[in-house]
Amino acid sequence: MGKRVADALVDTLAAHGVRRIYGAAGDSLNGITDSIRDREGMNWTAVRHEETAAFAAGAEAHLTGRLAVCAGSCGPGNLHLINGLYDRRSGQGQPLALAGSCGECSPPRGRLMG
Repeated sequence: MGKRVADALVDTLAAHGVRRIYGAAGDSLNGITDSIRDREGMNWTAVRHEETAAFAAGAEAHLTGRLAVCAGSCGPGNLHLINGLYDRRSGQGQPLALAGSCGECSPPRGRLMG
């Protein structure tokens, strides 16, 4: 089986010294969590809310001076990263945010949600 995009992404992050990714798992992040599962030296650190992931990654980046990563699943998960990222808008140690996206996350056109 060939290399998946998620594997290439995680390889790149590992090459830049990333040891963990903070996030709340969701469908659009399954490829990343699957890639991390069998990897030595890289962990998925599960949180209950994406905002916590962004604050945790920001704190790690600030305290260690290394690249730290948070991830949000498609839809509101990405929006929830904003407060934690905004907190680190200035100063040392800004985290990298991975924002998941998938076509299945959008409601069908022409249908009212309710």
